[in-house]
Amino acid sequence: MRPERLLVALQGTEADAAPLEAAVRLAPIFNADLRGVFVEPDPAAYMLWTGPGAAGASVVSTALDAVREEADIYAKAAIARFEAAVFDAGLKDASSFRRITDRPAEAAQQARLVRLLVTCPEAAAGKGPLADFTTACLVDEGCPVFVPRGGAIAPRTLAVAGDGSKEAARAAFAAAPFFTEGVEVSILHSPKNLDFSDRAAAAPNRLANWLRARGIEARTVEVKPEGSLGAALIEAASGVDLLVAGAYGQSRIAQFIFGGVTRSLLNATDGPSLLIAH
Repeated sequence: MRPERLLVALQGTEADAAPLEAAVRLAPIFNADLRGVFVEPDPAAYMLWTGPGAAGASVVSTALDAVREEADIYAKAAIARFEAAVFDAGLKDASSFRRITDRPAEAAQQARLVRLLVTCPEAAAGKGPLADFTTACLVDEGCPVFVPRGGAIAPRTLAVAGDGSKEAARAAFAAAPFFTEGVEVSILHSPKNLDFSDRAAAAPNRLANWLRARGIEARTVEVKPEGSLGAALIEAASGVDLLVAGAYGQSRIAQFIFGGVTRSLLNATDGPSLLIAH
């Protein structure tokens, strides 16, 4: 048993390939056991009563059986892919798998005492069967999320979006095992949308000093967006292996209505892998 834990969310489709490959590479970096999880909603909680009487009950029962049978197929595919991946990586004795039937918010409790949740880009962008589970892990449980898109694992080049927020600090802490001798780190800094006190807290030298204690001399890159700050951060991180950023520093309602940096980062279809924390 290893001292840390990583969680990888699976759905029993080809979308599992990228997060699984990333997770088995991340496990030794974090000295972690790898836990696979297949999350399915309880079908009974989502089925509407079709009407009174035996006929209505029969329709509901048949529909529930069909949903459960389909879930069985995907769950079997997920565990088969997980077992093959951990065997090939030599992690069979440092891994486990759970199938959970519950509401996403309750299932997300699996992310407690976990260093990272590794999930597919579609789920991070709010799409597919794992979208609500991923959001619950990130926002409700405060579990950092790793989204594999491209770049080496372990990353040799990193960009850290440093705005002085507690969310950005948590993301930097989550990425700490990557800050090793020889890695290149850029601190992406922008004064956009910051008031005077925020600008003082966001001084990039604070993060630079934290990294210097880990043997890393980071360079500071000022990001001057003409439009979306999120798009500008992604552009500034072009070519690096990993972008590290805080999530939902503003109200999630405001993010939903007005967009926001977090949504831009999570919805990106290319660019570096992303480590994000709330």
